[in-house]
Amino acid sequence: MTTSETVTSIDFSAPRRLTGTASRALAQWNGTATAVLQEFWQSLLGNRITLAVARIDSSVAQKAQHALPDPGYAALLKIGPDRFDGMVAFSSRIVLTLVSEMLGTLGEEWPVSRDLTAAELSLVELLFGEISRAFSQGWPEVAALPVEMDQILVRPLRSRIFQPRENLIRSVVVIQTPVGEEAFVILMPQAGLASIGIEDTSSISVPQQSASPKMRALTETLPVTMSVSLGRASLSLGEMNLLTVGDVLILDQAIGNPLEAQISGRLHFLGHACRLGQRQGFRILASQKD
Repeated sequence: MTTSETVTSIDFSAPRRLTGTASRALAQWNGTATAVLQEFWQSLLGNRITLAVARIDSSVAQKAQHALPDPGYAALLKIGPDRFDGMVAFSSRIVLTLVSEMLGTLGEEWPVSRDLTAAELSLVELLFGEISRAFSQGWPEVAALPVEMDQILVRPLRSRIFQPRENLIRSVVVIQTPVGEEAFVILMPQAGLASIGIEDTSSISVPQQSASPKMRALTETLPVTMSVSLGRASLSLGEMNLLTVGDVLILDQAIGNPLEAQISGRLHFLGHACRLGQRQGFRILASQKD
């Protein structure tokens, strides 16, 4: 019977975090893109709005989306050559604050929560378009990364953009306004980031442990299926349909050459066919282990 001292608890549902070079690359990209976005927004909002990346962490999509502000708005981005989905989500009140600042109507307190008008949604589209441009221009390579805004999501909490168990990287950006401070969230799938080169290339060192005698004995009893190939023939679908009983196929295996014995599609042994009583046999001549 095992005790708590001999068992290590591992949470296989927890997403693997970015570490090392990948974490630094993402932090650099987010930091530069945020600084560029602040510059872009100054032409629309003035200089009373400031942005700063607060932290970067990881989460499964289901948990990350449940933490999104509601009501809220989000820019759905298409990122990189593969056009993977990214999301930048804001609370409703920060969006109303930005719109009011653009219109010069922002007071000394947070705006009262309400739906945006059609004209205000046009302004939000203009603001969100600058987000995609900032992420494109903030890419730390010589050529800009393709990033475009696909659509504005209303109530992103209810969106189904990411698979529930998909691993996401979450960046939290603090936005300082004349009426207070709040944060917005950037969500990107870890697999998507890997497709543009933001991934951990160093392998994780795991100490090797010798299997216990009981475990070794158990693995020795596991069944495997070995198949012996007599040879192969290549023919068209029409030729195959013309085959009848009594026809002979010419195989690619020359007489006298050893036959292949495979396990799970991999070659393990070479040998010759033989007879054992009333059954076919296979005499091993060479082993892949040798």
